[in-house]
Amino acid sequence: MTLTLAAFGPPRLTQDGSPAPAELTWRKHLALLVYLARSPGGTRRRDHLIGLLWPDKDEAHARHSLNEACRAIRRAVGDAALETRGDTITFDSALLAADWQDAEDALAARDVARLAALWRGDFLEGFGIPDASPFEDWLATERTLWRTSFREALTTGADRVMRAGRHHEALALASRVLRADPAAEGALRVAMLAEALAGAAPAALARFDAYAAWLRAEQDAEPAADLLAVAERIRGGQRHRGGRADPAPESAATPPLCGREHVLATVAAHLAPADPPRVSVVLVGGGPGSGKSRLLREVAERARLEGTRLLAVTCVGADADAQGSTITALVRRGLARAAGLAAAPPEALAVLAALDPEIARRFPGAAPRPGSGPAELGRALGEALAAVAEEGPVAVAVDDAHLADTLSLEALAAFLRAAEDAPVTLLFAARIDAAIPAGLSTLRARIGHDLAGVEVAAAPLGDAEVASLALALLPAYGEEERARLVRRLRREASGVPLFVVEILRALAGGGAGAMLWPAAGATTAQPLPFPVPGAVIAALTLRIHTLTPPAREALLAAAVAGARVEASVVARLLDTTDEDIEARFAELERAGFLRDDGGPYLFAAELVRIFVTSEMLTSGERRRLQQRLTAPASAGTPHP
Repeated sequence: MTLTLAAFGPPRLTQDGSPAPAELTWRKHLALLVYLARSPGGTRRRDHLIGLLWPDKDEAHARHSLNEACRAIRRAVGDAALETRGDTITFDSALLAADWQDAEDALAARDVARLAALWRGDFLEGFGIPDASPFEDWLATERTLWRTSFREALTTGADRVMRAGRHHEALALASRVLRADPAAEGALRVAMLAEALAGAAPAALARFDAYAAWLRAEQDAEPAADLLAVAERIRGGQRHRGGRADPAPESAATPPLCGREHVLATVAAHLAPADPPRVSVVLVGGGPGSGKSRLLREVAERARLEGTRLLAVTCVGADADAQGSTITALVRRGLARAAGLAAAPPEALAVLAALDPEIARRFPGAAPRPGSGPAELGRALGEALAAVAEEGPVAVAVDDAHLADTLSLEALAAFLRAAEDAPVTLLFAARIDAAIPAGLSTLRARIGHDLAGVEVAAAPLGDAEVASLALALLPAYGEEERARLVRRLRREASGVPLFVVEILRALAGGGAGAMLWPAAGATTAQPLPFPVPGAVIAALTLRIHTLTPPAREALLAAAVAGARVEASVVARLLDTTDEDIEARFAELERAGFLRDDGGPYLFAAELVRIFVTSEMLTSGERRRLQQRLTAPASAGTPHP
C-alpha cells in the first residue's frame, strides 16, 4: 500500500486514493514520516529522532512515543515500511510518493511549467509542532530552501521565455513568484520587462510604483539601483512615445514570438558587448509579412530596456529620394542628448549639427557644416557613436532598410569603419530579394567576413509554432479544435506569420460564431468567416508588386486555374510556351507563392489565391480567363 503526500501547500496525505488513516496524520506521526523520507537513505538514529520530536520528555516516555509513531506507520503501510537495526530506523521511501520528488525532477529538467503547478504554497504550509523546536527549526530551513529553489527556477525560466519572445508566459511565471514573495526583485524585473515588451509600459510602471510604496511602508527601504534603472528606461520610452497608454497584455491579444527562440538568441549574442569592443552588424531578412520588423523591434527594445543606448528609425519609400534622410532621422532620434557626445571630434559635431539643430544648440562651437558626402557623413556619425559608446553599448536599428536612400546606405558603410573598435551594433531589417539596393547588398556581403555579425532569416512558422499562437490567442479552443485550425492554417496561410496572426486575431474578435472555425468535417471546405483582414491585404499587395511583370501575370492566371495548377494550362491561358511559364513559376516559387508538388504546382497559401481572384482581377479579366480556361485547347482566343 502506497502513501501519497502533497507537501507543498497545506499537507495532504492519502493512501491508494483515499484519506490516510487518522493516526498517521497526527502531527508527530506525520512529522516522523516526512522527516525520515527527507533524510539521507531514509535513515536516522533513535536518539536523534527523540531529540527532534520529543525534546521535552524524559527518555523512557520519548522512546515510547517514538515506538508508537513507528507502529502507526507499520499498521498503515506494512511491517516492511520501517527497518530497525540496532539504534537506527530506516524508512522505505519507495512506499511514499511525495510531490517533492516531482519538484526535484522538474528542477533538474528546468521544467518551469511543472514547477509552477507544483508550487501550491510553502513546504508543509500551516503545519508545525510548537513543543518541538528542533523540528520547527528544520522545517523553517526546508521551507526557505524550497521557496528559494522555486523562486530562482521560475525567475530564471521567466527570463528565459521572455528572451524567447513569449512575454505573456514570462509574466505569468514572474507573477507566480511575486505572489509567494512580493520582495523578489529579480521576478519583479522580469515582470516589468515582459509587460513593457508586450506593449504595456503603464502596467509595468504601475507594478514598480506599487512595489516601491510597499517597500517604503514595510521595510523603510528603496528598490535596488538596477530595478530603478529599468523603471526609468521604461518611463523614458513612455515619454518618447508621448505618454501613450498601451493596453495591458492580458487585454491586447499581443501574439508571442513563437518559433523565434534561436533567431532571438543569435541576435542577442551580437548585441552583448564584445571583448575587445568592436562594431557588429545584424541583418534580419524576410519578405512582407514574415515578421522581420517585429523581430527587429523586439531585440532593439529589449536592448534599450537593459541599458543599451538605442537610435531607431523606420525607412519609408516616400523618403527614398531624399538623400541622407535615414541618417538625418537617426541623428535626430536622441543622439544630441546622449551622454558622452561631448567627447566626439569637433569636426564630427559640425557635420551632425547640420542635420540636427539640437546639436548646434548644445555645442555652440560646432558650426553646422552642410553638404557632406557619404564618407564624411558616415565618419562623423561613427565617431560620435564611438564617443557615446564610451558610456555604454549603443545599438542603431534601421527597419525596412531596403527603402533607405542611397546616400545613407553609403554613409553607413563609412560609419562602421569609424566605429570599428566601439561596442556599437547596427541592426537592419530588410526585404531580401532581387531588388535589394546595391549599398545594402554590399553591406550584406561583408557580414561575417570583414564585418563581425550575422544574417538571420524570419522563416515561415511550422505547425508547432502556429499551435502555440492559437493557444495564446484562442484559449477557448480545445485540443481537437486547435489541431483542426492548425491543419487549415497550414493550407490557408503557409506559415506566413502575418497571415497566421491576423486570421487568429480576427477569429479571437469574431464572437461565438467564429469560435469553432473550421467546423468538424469541414476543415478544408468551410470559407473564412470574415473578410480577409486589412493587414493581410496590405502585405499581399506589397508582396505581389515586388514580382516581375511576367511572374505577376502568371500568378493572376494561376489563381483562376485553381488550387492545383499545371504549367501547360497557364501557358494556354497566356498564349505562351510551357518553358516560359516554368521560368515564371520558378520566380513565384522562390517568392513563396507557389510550391512544386512533383507535377502540378500548388498555391503555398490558399489565402493568396482567394485574394488574387477577388482583389487583383476585375470581373471582366476574371471572366475572360475563365472562358479561355474552359475553351477547347485548339481554340484560339485573344490574349486577355
